[in-house]
Amino acid sequence: MKRAAGFTLLEVLVALAVLAIAMGAIISVATQSANTIGYLRDQTFAGWVALNKINELSLDPEPWPERGGRKGNSELANRAWFWEARFQKTSDSDLTALEIVVRPREGGSALSALTAFKSRPPKDETAADPEQATTPPPTSVPTAKPKP
Repeated sequence: MKRAAGFTLLEVLVALAVLAIAMGAIISVATQSANTIGYLRDQTFAGWVALNKINELSLDPEPWPERGGRKGNSELANRAWFWEARFQKTSDSDLTALEIVVRPREGGSALSALTAFKSRPPKDETAADPEQATTPPPTSVPTAKPKP
């Protein structure tokens, strides 16, 4: 009797099992990559929201309060972002610290946290001629805060 050329049913089933395991691993890696890309996109947008809020508060001519905070929502990239600003007194009496934390929603996990500092105007602003009195602009330096 002549032996027929081709694969046996057992060989085909083993090949399909190996292919199914490989495809499962490939799909898992692709899904994980897509999730990571989405998280990094959200983290980038949250960082931009924090920088925008720091710049907005830095342009306010009033000095920052030594303590307290504010909360609000900002829209960026067709999404609403919840931000929380906390003002803190520093060891230098002329500086106030501002920490901005941005979340995708109120109560959500923080995606970005930035800290900035603003100096107070000098205390001796009196001059002989009020038009010659100059007040240096407030400075703000955002610093990235590592996430816990």
